[in-house]
Amino acid sequence: MAGIIVRVFGTVAVACLLMGGGCSQKFTVATARRNMSPKLETMTATHEQRLNAYARTVDVNLRQLNDDIDELLLLDRPMLTTRTPVP
Repeated sequence: MAGIIVRVFGTVAVACLLMGGGCSQKFTVATARRNMSPKLETMTATHEQRLNAYARTVDVNLRQLNDDIDELLLLDRPMLTTRTPVP
């Protein structure tokens, strides 16, 4: 019995939210045709997704730059002039 009451109350609450908390602007076919994808800036990405991709690219490039500098200055491996490793 309690499960039925919870279901009925949940259904009524969802219906009230959908009816009362809908869009604040009137949605028509003309408004849909004006902006078919309102949140997308490119074909597949939103503004936030593009900013995240740029930040990730800069981060990876800077980390790779440190590796490249170490390799250029020969700091990435020990010297091979002796037969035994020097501690």
